[in-house]
Amino acid sequence: MNWPMILAGGGIGLLVGSFVGAAAMRLPRDEGIVAGRSHCDSCKRPLSPLDLVPVLSYVFNRGRCRTCGARIDALHLIAELGGAFVGLSAMGVAATVGEGAAIAILGWQLLLLAILDGRHFWLPPRAIALLAASALLLPVLDKQAGTVAVSAILDQVAGGALGFALLAAPALLYRFVLKRDGLGSADPWLLGAIGLWVGVMNVVLTLLLAAFAGLVLALFLKLAGRQVGAESALPLGTLMGLSAYALMIASRVT
Repeated sequence: MNWPMILAGGGIGLLVGSFVGAAAMRLPRDEGIVAGRSHCDSCKRPLSPLDLVPVLSYVFNRGRCRTCGARIDALHLIAELGGAFVGLSAMGVAATVGEGAAIAILGWQLLLLAILDGRHFWLPPRAIALLAASALLLPVLDKQAGTVAVSAILDQVAGGALGFALLAAPALLYRFVLKRDGLGSADPWLLGAIGLWVGVMNVVLTLLLAAFAGLVLALFLKLAGRQVGAESALPLGTLMGLSAYALMIASRVT
């Protein structure tokens, strides 16, 4: 294992995770995610570099603003740790830096979408479109390695189409029969974008694994005393994103 490459991936992942956390906070409020300085959500004090060190700033400040003492949303810490995990795991299973970077780019995008859907039941169309467009990295990397094949590109395209159809068809049927929506309108598009990354076989496995994870989550909520029934909503986008990245890593390990 190339430990310098793996550790570099983890370090970059911390920084990307910090950006993901900021984006996950700002996008639902329709705030810009690039322009403007980061600030405390409570007292609006602009954050200094000491406040922006991933993980360490949160730990040393005990999860609170140094000025007003307001609690800092733990989402930032989760995003930073998640970003680091993606960087470490992607570089840990990749054969080349280029392959590891592509896997990490997939993981970081899925991390943002998973957080947004988990907290707000919202999947931004622009983020899904970016996920789909970035799948073009795969044939580019194959071409650079001299292994580009038409069959691989066709598998990507078929995976995208199948991913969309797997959720769009039952969603339309559900709406036709029960006269109401049973899935989020963006879920088929997300699975389609994932299919462009993972191909036909793994997009099916992604949905199956997400469905199983949903059953486990529902059981856990039930045991925790939460009311879970036919009307309960679960973040399918979150479950699909986590499942897709897990399958991507597992396919490289095996």
